[in-house]
Amino acid sequence: MANLAIVLLSGQDNPSRASAGLHVAKRIYDARVENGIDAVEVFLFTEGLKVLGETDSDLRQLIQDLVDAGILVGGCTNQLNSWNLADQAKSAGVRAEFARDAFSRYARDGYTVLTF
Repeated sequence: MANLAIVLLSGQDNPSRASAGLHVAKRIYDARVENGIDAVEVFLFTEGLKVLGETDSDLRQLIQDLVDAGILVGGCTNQLNSWNLADQAKSAGVRAEFARDAFSRYARDGYTVLTF
């Protein structure tokens, strides 16, 4: 079983890095069967999570494209609540999860974690 989690720490502070991470997630997801990947997840954290509050953003659209493709996209519950982004996350299909729980699950379930 091969699982991959991409943790997006970058946002408008480093849009090229954030864009690269989101594109990598989609490309790996699209080739998952031939490459033996069982699961691809994206977790939005810190600056990567703040992108949900941007209404007219290429990065925000890339996140929506991942959700629409069927990729599980999560975001830190505490940060969503602290930054009043819980409604935007819910409407975008981003699953709220405590970062400690997501990161523990990645370790427990043998995920390879990439950060962008």
